[in-house]
Amino acid sequence: MQKAAGMATDVEEYYKKEGGISAWSGMMFSGMPSYQTRFYNNFPNYLNYLEKPIKAIDYTGASMILTALICFYILMCIMDIKHWLAIAGAIAFSFASYNFIIIAVGHITKMYVIAFMPLTIGGIKLLFRKNWLWGIVVFTLGICLSVVNGHIQITYYLFLFCIFLFVGLVVDKFRKKEYLFSVKASGMIVLAIVFAILPSMGSLYINYEASQESTRGQSNLITVKDKEENRRQSPGLDIDYAFSWSYGRSELLTLLIPRAYGGSSIETLDKNSQFYKTYKALGGKLGTTVKAPTYWGNQPFTAGPVYFGAIVCFLFVLGMCVIENPIKWWIASASLFFIFLSLGKNFMLLNEFLFYHLPMYSKFRTPAMALVIPGMTFPLIGFWGLSQILNEKADSKQIKKSLIKSFSVIGGICLLIWIMPTVFLGFNSPTDEQFLSKYPQLIDALIADRCSLASNDALRSFVFILLTSILIFFFLQSKNKKAGLAIVSIGILVLITIDMWGIDRHYLNYKSFASQKLAESYKKTASDEFILRDTSLSYRVLNISRDTFNETNTSFFHKSIGGYHAAKLKRYQELIDHRIINEINTIYSVFQTATSFDELQNVFKNTPTLNMLNAKYIIYHPDKEPLINLQANGNAWFVSKFVFVDNANQEMKALNNINPQQTAIINKDFTKSIKIKNIVPDSTSFIQLVEYKPNYLKYISSTTFDQLAIFSEIYYKNGWKSFIDQKPVEHFRADWTLRAMCLPAGRHIVEFRFEPDKYNLFAQISSIASLIILLGFVGILIFQLGKSFRFAMIKK
Repeated sequence: MQKAAGMATDVEEYYKKEGGISAWSGMMFSGMPSYQTRFYNNFPNYLNYLEKPIKAIDYTGASMILTALICFYILMCIMDIKHWLAIAGAIAFSFASYNFIIIAVGHITKMYVIAFMPLTIGGIKLLFRKNWLWGIVVFTLGICLSVVNGHIQITYYLFLFCIFLFVGLVVDKFRKKEYLFSVKASGMIVLAIVFAILPSMGSLYINYEASQESTRGQSNLITVKDKEENRRQSPGLDIDYAFSWSYGRSELLTLLIPRAYGGSSIETLDKNSQFYKTYKALGGKLGTTVKAPTYWGNQPFTAGPVYFGAIVCFLFVLGMCVIENPIKWWIASASLFFIFLSLGKNFMLLNEFLFYHLPMYSKFRTPAMALVIPGMTFPLIGFWGLSQILNEKADSKQIKKSLIKSFSVIGGICLLIWIMPTVFLGFNSPTDEQFLSKYPQLIDALIADRCSLASNDALRSFVFILLTSILIFFFLQSKNKKAGLAIVSIGILVLITIDMWGIDRHYLNYKSFASQKLAESYKKTASDEFILRDTSLSYRVLNISRDTFNETNTSFFHKSIGGYHAAKLKRYQELIDHRIINEINTIYSVFQTATSFDELQNVFKNTPTLNMLNAKYIIYHPDKEPLINLQANGNAWFVSKFVFVDNANQEMKALNNINPQQTAIINKDFTKSIKIKNIVPDSTSFIQLVEYKPNYLKYISSTTFDQLAIFSEIYYKNGWKSFIDQKPVEHFRADWTLRAMCLPAGRHIVEFRFEPDKYNLFAQISSIASLIILLGFVGILIFQLGKSFRFAMIKK
């Protein structure tokens, strides 16, 4: 969450100081749209007022869990599950470890979208119960709030699950020969989807644009790897990158036994652990705990396991045994489908096909995220089945058989891992040698601790399953079913809370939250202080003292070459991969050998890409004055010649052989944009930036002859408009990612304005539609309350 505060400080400052609204920020990656970082909108989505009372409590903490609790509780009530059991189900869903872990790492929007998922499912359920009015209301609100909160990947998974559920419900109605009803219900769902899309059009357009222009979109480059492997070019992300965070097949054991795979990549171990004892024996200075890389799965790293809960897994199997409604098979099939999706590269038979053929799927990364759907369906089936048992809607003998069977399978797995963990699990990680090669005894200690964590958690899960089984068996044997229902419901509520919180607190607790404001966590360094004395309108900073492309401290204070965002502009990422990284490595190598200031300065003659991005300052140590790059090209310049290339690969390759201050590389797609046949050198010409705002740039130019100007600003066709003397003119792309413009002879005022017309149109439609839907919802609520009141009065 801390990184978010440093993503678009110029947009925030512009709004606070001048009341200006900008959808573009210059603070990260030399400039990018700010829709998904920080954006003050002229067109509010009025549905946000429904969330505000809850979000106002603790937006980045408790509000997310409270939202999930309320939404799943509503779903449980729609499923006719009684009060205490509905609360237990809501806790099971909301307290799943993944939810707490993503809060801890700052994935706020993702958590809110997960929290609203049950509303959509509840809406479908109501529609197929012929409760048309509230079905449309709940379904529409579920989709709207999911889309508006802005995590399209979770919404995409929810959409796929809804298809499974919808088809299952329609098939069930067809089986019962209720054809007309199926058609009517389908029509109502289509109507509800239309209602849901209208207030979400602004958000949907943002995600569409990001899918085209960001790293989620298809690359223009054909890589050597693609050619060598004769591999199909992805319509979105590179498949290796997209599948990096794939859940392991046997790692799915963590759904039942939380730390079967070691927990997190930085698990906290106490002084009784072997790793702690061994590290201390080697002379390590430790407190009462130690952080250790106990995770040993094949994901690059993880902040913690996906744990559904031992009780939830047990109840899911039991529910599948006792529920007679055939819809359970559609829900179970969907659960299995999403589990297969979560395996990513570990189940390529299915996932490779889907990656290249399922619409939009290649735009997303981290397949393990697909487990959010089983994270909802497991407690849904589990508590649906438990409700059937406690309401005596299932045969008592069948229940006992199912109870024994479920306990034997799920409890048996836990017992085997508890007693013989090394028989079934390896506990070796391919990264052990990398991190601990100097101290092999630490590896042995780490393996021992991994084994211990798995064994202890297996026993822990078994105990919770045993206690739950005893409670259900107690109910089956009790003569007073009403009292038994209350005891079992409250008992399971308590057990689930203890089970889930016992794991959650390892990954999210009071230490996870900073007492200071986010902005206060950014401290100015000596380098920052030095740079901020520069009153120039615009320049950029390269910080090589940090992880350049995985931090926002620099962009909090300066316009940064680097930054942090999961969906940065695709062309800029390719510039990083093919040019900027190499130039940073060149700087590193000179730093190691340079003996004078002149040698350090000479390195910048070999960093043309950084120069054309106007990287004026290089921070190499936070407590020292930064290097000043005297070779930086400035905000804009005139080139003496330009070269056309045929495709993206040639465009990138040509940058190796030119000085961008003298020569521009232009893709042949922009041939018609060049109005100059030959550039006449003009030593008296100049172009100067005289005004800067995030969404507005103003230059003064003076030339004797027509010239080609290059601007050290990122080219982005969806919003940036250019003007000469207030008359619209065309600008185009040069040098892979910069802006260029043909300037006529004479003295002129050149302006760039970021005015995303398409987004503004869709956002305006969204705003109006959201207001209509909000007023409609309030009207329906008042009508229903009035109806209930009149009914109560008549009854009296």
